[in-house]
Amino acid sequence: MGCCSPGYRKTVNEEEERINEKGSDTLPFSLKIILIAAAAASVIVIILI
Repeated sequence: MGCCSPGYRKTVNEEEERINEKGSDTLPFSLKIILIAAAAASVIVIILI
C-alpha cells in the first residue's frame, strides 16, 4: 500500500510545508485591482444596457 509507507507520509509533509511557505496570497495586489476594476466595469455596462 503506497499510502501507508513512511516515504509517502514524508513526501506529503514536505509538499504541505512547501505550499504553506507560499502563503495564501497567490495573486499580486495589482492584478487583484485590475480584476476588480474589470468586474465593476462589466457590471456597469450590463446595468446601462
